[in-house]
Amino acid sequence: MAFSLGKTVATLTLAGMAAAASGCGTATVVDEPDPPPQRVSAQAALIGRVTKALDATFTAEYAWSEGGTVTVWAAEDGTWRVDVPDWALGGTVDVTVAWTTGGFFQCAAGRCVKIAGITGEIPEDLDPRVQLPFVEWLPKLLDRHLPFAVAQEGDCFTLTSNTVVVASPMPGGEWCLDEAGTILSVTADFGTLELTGPPTEAVATVELPGEASDADPLDAKAPEKPSPSVDPSATPTPGSSEEPSETPDASADASPTGGTGE
Repeated sequence: MAFSLGKTVATLTLAGMAAAASGCGTATVVDEPDPPPQRVSAQAALIGRVTKALDATFTAEYAWSEGGTVTVWAAEDGTWRVDVPDWALGGTVDVTVAWTTGGFFQCAAGRCVKIAGITGEIPEDLDPRVQLPFVEWLPKLLDRHLPFAVAQEGDCFTLTSNTVVVASPMPGGEWCLDEAGTILSVTADFGTLELTGPPTEAVATVELPGEASDADPLDAKAPEKPSPSVDPSATPTPGSSEEPSETPDASADASPTGGTGE
């Protein structure tokens, strides 16, 4: 009887080991939900679109809130040109500002004047500023330490100053860029530029719309009106008027000499 019990225990032990061995290679598959996507901050989204915009070359027209259409030429070789309507001489003359391998130029009325060297900058009194979003401010938006709070609504990003201590390298405002990096509109201290249609193919290099000239460049001020000219001969000089003489001419009283007749 003892032998039979021992045999039964051994059989149960081997069966348990076999069952355990058979279960080692199995696993229960549990479906787990995908983790929620991480939310991208407004500034990170802006930087992503600006990065694409910096690589873009194009020709585009923007309606300007101050009047007219601003044309932007971002050439394949890095040169650029911006045509600005009704800016110089009190809003009576169209101008072009451009940067080429020869430096900065202002063009108006068929002549182009060099206003700064290739590494210089446009003088303040000659600067229409509408070119700045495309050629100067855009790369600054990559700086995460800009003193702005960034808010996003759709394709538009609002930059609001968050300090009164640090001088900002650019003004606040609103930038609208699509996911491909196309600048749809910009609002800043010069007004608002709004894209009027899809950008067209970029030129290989910009060309100045005029001949090189040594003339003076034009600023935004209206020309001074000339003072009315005065004809000295038409102005009487005090005390210079002649009055009739009260003394008769002596020759008028002389009697003719007559002879005596015989």
